[in-house]
Amino acid sequence: MKIDINFSTHRLSAKTLDRSAAGIQNEIMTMFTEPVSRHLPPSCQNFRTAEDVDIWLEAMAQTGSVLRLTEQQQAVGYLFVFPEPENGFRLGYVLAEAHWGKGFATEAMQGLVDYLSEDERAARFIAGVEPENAGSVNVLKKLGFVYSYSEQEVDYYILQSA
Repeated sequence: MKIDINFSTHRLSAKTLDRSAAGIQNEIMTMFTEPVSRHLPPSCQNFRTAEDVDIWLEAMAQTGSVLRLTEQQQAVGYLFVFPEPENGFRLGYVLAEAHWGKGFATEAMQGLVDYLSEDERAARFIAGVEPENAGSVNVLKKLGFVYSYSEQEVDYYILQSA
C-alpha cells in the first residue's frame, strides 16, 4: 500500500522512492553496510546483488512506502512508512554511517510525523527498535515516543497523535 510522500525539513528532503531511478540498487547496497543494517530486520541485511534489492523493494511496496532521504540532493538515508489497521502508521529509518550523530534521524522522523499527522488515519505512530540500538532509542524518546511492549527481541515505542 504505497503512499506518495514528499516533504522537506530544515536540512533534508524526503520523497517516495522512484524504484526505477538509475543506480538506486547500488546506492542501497552501498548504504546498507553491516553497521547500518545490524539492528534491522533480516530482510534488510546482506544485499549482495541488484536483484536482492529489487526483491526487498517489491516486498516493501506490498505493505508500505520507502522514502529516499537527501541533503542537497545527496542520499543520506531512507524512511519507511507502513499504514496500520488501527488508525496509525509504523515508521522506520536508515541513515548512512557518514551521517550518524548529526541529528538527521531526529529531524527526518519529526518531519515524517509532522507530515503524516495531517492524515486522518494518524491516531498513533509505532516504531520498533532493538534495545541495544541506543541511538535509535534516543531518537524515539526525543520525539516523544514511549515504550509500549517487547516482541521477538524488539522494543516497540508508540507516539499518540495530538
